[in-house]
Amino acid sequence: MFSKIRRIIFIGGNRFKEDGPLLEFVDICIKSNIACDVISDQERSVYPTESMGTLSECLNERGIKLHSIDKLSVEIFRNYEDKDTLIFCVNCKWILSSEMINMFHGRVFNYHNSALPEQRGAACHSWRLMQSINFTRLTIHEVSPAIDKGKVYIEDTIEFDKSISNLTQSYQFISSREGELFSNFLKRDSKPSDQLEGGSYYWPKLSTEVNGYINWSWSAEEIVAFCNAFDKPFDGASTFLMGSRARFSNVMTADEGHSFHPFQAGLIYRISESDIYIATRQGGICVKELKLNKSINIRAGLRFVTPTDVLFSALTTQV
Repeated sequence: MFSKIRRIIFIGGNRFKEDGPLLEFVDICIKSNIACDVISDQERSVYPTESMGTLSECLNERGIKLHSIDKLSVEIFRNYEDKDTLIFCVNCKWILSSEMINMFHGRVFNYHNSALPEQRGAACHSWRLMQSINFTRLTIHEVSPAIDKGKVYIEDTIEFDKSISNLTQSYQFISSREGELFSNFLKRDSKPSDQLEGGSYYWPKLSTEVNGYINWSWSAEEIVAFCNAFDKPFDGASTFLMGSRARFSNVMTADEGHSFHPFQAGLIYRISESDIYIATRQGGICVKELKLNKSINIRAGLRFVTPTDVLFSALTTQV
């Protein structure tokens, strides 16, 4: 399908604290004798990888040119405007304009690491974990002016093991399939398919600092799913204990068959070695990793609380 493509311009970067997927796609291009450049925003240019330094350092070691910019413009695209160049977005923070897309006549693509049209938008795997959905589809689609609505060129269905409960585990699970998907995309010769709008869902970007606050009116299962969505590689979902911000990681349900009164929600009812058990509206939760802003003597009977104004801000603030 892309036998005449001699160069790929990647726009975007790796995931935070991950070795992929952009670097893996670049390595595939190098092995396939396809020239490539990378255009990235200044934040992603210095993202740490899991094991190999920053994105900028890794590309420099490979002899790949990196353009670190603040704003994507048509002028930048004009440097690559020829029939042998393909534009490929990976974790791209920018929305490409119609003018940019039309310059390449159907040769602008995006890697979306989730199912389309069911999981459009940003933070797809955080939303998936929040909804306790255990499957997705890795997708490469044509870029259109409307976000994540272009024709699908290739996809790979992923079913997650039940033990996978945070973003780092999710990304590690899919990383072994991303390179194969990209390689197959370069070799694909069948026609793309339209997305079915009737089954589409769009979710916005999330921020752990802004949106990741626990509502103690939720059930244990709802709180655990919410905590999973903001767990590693991020700092965990937040609440407050005695006025100090508290972050939860590695959270699971506990005492599922036990019903607590709503007034008991947020109370620590048991401490076992390093585990903290907290009541919710329905069942308990077990917190295995707790980070506090200040030193507090943790004991049964203390209550975690998230103020109403903090919850309101978390719900209404978009990032």
